[in-house]
Amino acid sequence: MKRHLVALLLVLFALSGHSHTDTLVLTHNLPEVSLDYNPYLYNWRFHEGDNMAWAMPDADDRNWPMVNSKMDSAVGGKSFYKFNSIGWFRLHFLADSSLLHVPLAFGINQFGASEVYLDGKLLESFGYPSTPDSTSYFHTTSSPAYFTIATPGHHVVAVRYAAYNANRNHDLYGETQRGFVAEIVSAATYMQDTQNRIIGTTFLGSVFAGIFLALALSHLLLFLYHRTQVSNLYFSLFCLSLAGILLASWFGTHTHHPMFDLSRRYSLPLLISLTCVSLSGFVNNLFGDSKRRFHIILAATIITPVLYWLTSGVYPILLLSLLVLIEAIVLITRSIVRQVKGAHIIGIGFLCFALFMGFNIAYVLIFRKDVTIDEGSTAQIIFIVFGGLSVISLPFSMSMFLAWNFADVNQQLKNNLDRVQALSEQTIAQELEKNRIIAGQNEVLEKEVAARTAEVVAQKERLQLQHSELKTEKAKSDQLLLNILPAEVAEELKETGQTVAHQFNNVSVLFTDFVGFTQAAEKMSPQELVDELHVCFRNFDEIITRYRIEKIKTIGDAYLAVCGLPLPDEQHAINTVKAALEIRTFMEERRAKLGDKTFEIRIGINSGTVVAGIVGIKKFAYDIWGDTVNIAARMESSSEPSRINISEATWLLVKSHFRCTPRGLIGAKNKGEMPMYFVEDIL
Repeated sequence: MKRHLVALLLVLFALSGHSHTDTLVLTHNLPEVSLDYNPYLYNWRFHEGDNMAWAMPDADDRNWPMVNSKMDSAVGGKSFYKFNSIGWFRLHFLADSSLLHVPLAFGINQFGASEVYLDGKLLESFGYPSTPDSTSYFHTTSSPAYFTIATPGHHVVAVRYAAYNANRNHDLYGETQRGFVAEIVSAATYMQDTQNRIIGTTFLGSVFAGIFLALALSHLLLFLYHRTQVSNLYFSLFCLSLAGILLASWFGTHTHHPMFDLSRRYSLPLLISLTCVSLSGFVNNLFGDSKRRFHIILAATIITPVLYWLTSGVYPILLLSLLVLIEAIVLITRSIVRQVKGAHIIGIGFLCFALFMGFNIAYVLIFRKDVTIDEGSTAQIIFIVFGGLSVISLPFSMSMFLAWNFADVNQQLKNNLDRVQALSEQTIAQELEKNRIIAGQNEVLEKEVAARTAEVVAQKERLQLQHSELKTEKAKSDQLLLNILPAEVAEELKETGQTVAHQFNNVSVLFTDFVGFTQAAEKMSPQELVDELHVCFRNFDEIITRYRIEKIKTIGDAYLAVCGLPLPDEQHAINTVKAALEIRTFMEERRAKLGDKTFEIRIGINSGTVVAGIVGIKKFAYDIWGDTVNIAARMESSSEPSRINISEATWLLVKSHFRCTPRGLIGAKNKGEMPMYFVEDIL
């Protein structure tokens, strides 16, 4: 009796002082939150700034203004509804003794970061309020602050709230809530409601989304295997967008970072627009007779999200959805009237969708004043069941239609194959009779064809043999010609029957000669002499080939080659000297191995201009002429055994690549004194 008297006095005190203290009275029957009125939004005192003393129950907040804790900048237009920093909210309430030691839950919905204090004691932190750059934001979903009250009477809930991103959230996402929405309920009730909400949203977000994703994947595969059935692609996009809507909603209500919930402002309009355009494409592809209507819907789909983002209103989305639904209903109804095959399947799906959705709308509009749709109640279960049926009925009927259409096409193909097989059996008998008649004639013709074929084959074999012999002889001739002439000159001679002498301005001429050849030859038999010359010149040929040097001729024991013709070579001097070094190395190694059975070599190189061409008509040869050739010969004759003697013209081209020894001015036959250089090695 005493406890009820205290409660009555507290209520009377609260009612009498509510106008100036705005103090809530909390009894065992906590005030309920409704769509029309939320007592926990009001009665808050607010002060911008940060002072930890404001968490204490005795802090003086009498001059603090009373605010709506949501601080919706779209309502009221008060200056503090532009809140974009850190501040303190304080709520005074009177606790009935019936609430003593009863587990309570302080739930808060926010896009910022907060610390909740009860009578100066920290209950819970939702994120970490700090400076603008270091605040950790936290979007509460199912994480209340649990507490109990030990003494009846006056208590204070203080919330330290940081909303440094409020302006950014408003500009980027169109979010007008700058504060928070809070409630104090029984812990058991909060946990039960949270469990029901988690089960419900998880069911919709996982089971239904999984169903839609499976449908999207299966019909996408059907489209990829059969590209003409574009309706499978539209349906796949339709299911994919529905799954995206469910998953986006699920992530937005089950994650603790505000970005996931706020970003739905951008993702949901796009997904809903994709749902609309794919549904329009589906029904137009199956039942439409004009593409213009679909193009209009497509243009509206592109514009609608932009209008939504600019106006922050749902009317463009609702208008587009209503337009697409009306279009789909009209097209399907018209197809059913025209008795289009399979149209009634989708028609039933739309009818179920309309009935289930209409039931829910009517249920809310008619009975919401008499029946409270609480979380976990029978009314909520009925609402969720019929809502789920309305969501799944439309894609389920669309999938059934596509499956029926696929089966119908297969059945038609089977019937056509049966008819073709029946006709084939009739024609086979007729063909057999015709075959018997012409079989005798075919046998005679086959014998004649076989004899004629044998003659043709024999003639062909003879021609192939002759052709093969001609190719062999031609190859021999070409190879012989290439041994005499450069490839380009040989090709010119074969194509035109003659060649034209050319002047080449940048070439290097190489002369080699064996020292003491006559004395060495006296110590060898004729065959040994020829064999040794062959070995030496064959290796010279291999060396100069690697450096793109053209062999001109051998004169006794002398060897003449040139680099830079008939194809120009910018590295002609460098390549010629490299080849000369390899030739010298080869001869030194062979001399060390065979002694007097081989020769010592002198090498001379000069660079400049030459004229090259073919002389004579019998036993013709490709040759070069000019003063450059004569000087190269003088370089060779002025060289020494196992030395490479180069002219000044060549030295100027290779001095940065090879180590050379100047010899000074050396007398050359018919040329007077000329500067000469010995090439020692590569730098």
